[in-house]
Formats: sequence, C-alpha cells, structure tokens
Amino acid sequence: VAILSRIGYAVAAATGKIEEADFFKSLGASEVIPREEIKDTPKKALLKERWAAVVDTVGGEYLAAALKTTAYQGAVTCCGNVASASLSLTVYPFILRGITLYGVDSANNPMAHRKAVWEKLAGPWKPDSLFAITNEISLSALDSYIDRILEGKLKGRTIVNMTDSQI
Repeated sequence: VAILSRIGYAVAAATGKIEEADFFKSLGASEVIPREEIKDTPKKALLKERWAAVVDTVGGEYLAAALKTTAYQGAVTCCGNVASASLSLTVYPFILRGITLYGVDSANNPMAHRKAVWEKLAGPWKPDSLFAITNEISLSALDSYIDRILEGKLKGRTIVNMTDSQI
C-alpha cells in the first residue's frame, strides 16, 4: 500500500480488520474494503471489471476474485497463499481480458535485479511510514508474540532480532 501510493497509484486495501481502516489510509490507501466484499462468492467465469492491477498476498478464492475483476490488459501479482495454494477459475480472464498473472519469486531472482529493486526501495520507493508497519522483537520474546500473531492481533511485519538473543 505504502509503496504503490508513494509512486502515484490510487490504492484500495482489502482487509479482514476493517476496524484498522485508518491505519491503511495512513499508509496511503484511498479506499479500504472488507476482505469478504471481494471474495469470489458468485461462481461466474468473469465479474465486473474493478481493478487495473492487483497485488494479492493471500491466494485462494481471493486471488480468483482478483483475476475475475481485473480490467482488460491488467496485471495481477501473487506473493502469498495463506488462504489457499489452490486456484479455481476458468481461463476467461486470460483469454477474454488479456490479463497477466505474475508470481513473485525473490529467491531465484538474479542478484542484479534484486540490487536494482533494493536501490528503489531504499530511495524513491521508500515508504514514509516504514516504522509504522514494522515491529522488532528479540528471539526470547518470540513465544509471547506467536499467540498474538496467530490471533491476528499484530499488524505489519515483525522482525526477530537475533543479535541480542542467546542461541
């Protein structure tokens, strides 16, 4: 949300925590949508065009809905599968709307490409709100955080600092 907003895109954020709408707006979202609103409930081959592009982090029926609602010649990226690793849909979004599904893979990306992206992330793409979306804990504090993570009580990303921990 923060990066896309920073480089000029209008960003709609879908969330299971609609009570956190102000947080997403502070990151740059122009619209915050309850996750259930975009779920693929009508089992149609295509749905009304809604998005020029989508960054999907959960997969499953949410990714299917994103593909079915992406506009002509749009792009969808997929970088997560917490909802499901399965994808159930027809080929119509691809052959009738000409959309593209991109998988995000950082592990096998050439180092030159990684460095180019890192330079952008450290420079023009760097979100102003970076500290609002990160939380650092020690390895010894991880046990107490696991339950909070599983209960969905944390937002953003939690980084485990290994330097101040006994291994």
